[in-house]
Amino acid sequence: MNAPMFVKSSRIQKAVELINGLDDSKFPLLLNRILQKFHLKEEVFNKEESSKLEISLSVNQEKLKLILQTLTFIFQQAAYHLAKPSVLSQQLQLIELSEEKISAIVQAWVSNAKTVIEKLKKKTIAPKQLNDVNWELRLQTAQSSMSKLKNPVGLVELNLESGEKNEKLQMEFSHKELYTFYNQLEVIQSQLDALR
Repeated sequence: MNAPMFVKSSRIQKAVELINGLDDSKFPLLLNRILQKFHLKEEVFNKEESSKLEISLSVNQEKLKLILQTLTFIFQQAAYHLAKPSVLSQQLQLIELSEEKISAIVQAWVSNAKTVIEKLKKKTIAPKQLNDVNWELRLQTAQSSMSKLKNPVGLVELNLESGEKNEKLQMEFSHKELYTFYNQLEVIQSQLDALR
C-alpha cells in the first residue's frame, strides 16, 4: 500500500464524523462546488452562502469551516499525489469515511481531476512572473581623488508581469554582489534539477 495521504489526527477524526453525518443527497453538490473553487485564492462560499449552507446541512459555522477545510485538504492531497481512484478510495477508508462519502468523493475526483490539475499547473505561487531580463555593464574609470580607479557595476533589469500589469525592477550589483547572487542562482538551479 502507498504511504498514507492522511494522518488520522483528532481534527481529522472530528471532521470525518461530521462529514459522515451529512445528507448523502446534498454531499455531491458540496464536493463539486469545492472543486470548482479549488484553484482560486478565495473562499468556497461567501458569507451569505455559508449561512444558508449551515442551515441546509444542520451544522454551525465552526463545523462547516472544518468540513470545508477537510474536504479541500482531501482534494489537495489527491491532486498532489495524482491519486488514482482506487488509491484515493483506500486512503479514505483508512480515516474511516463511510462508503457513501468515499464513493461520492472518488466520483467527484474522477469527474474533475483533469480540469483541477490543469488549473493548478497554471496557477503560480508568486503573484508576479519574470518575462524578460535586461542587463548592462558600467565602468566608472576615474574620480578626482583616485585617477586609476576602475569600478565595474552590473545593472540588471527584471521585467515582471502581474496579470495585465508589467513593472520593471532595476538592481545594481558590484562584482562581489553579482558573484554572490550568481552562486545563489546556481544552488536554486541544482535543487530544481534534483526534483526532475
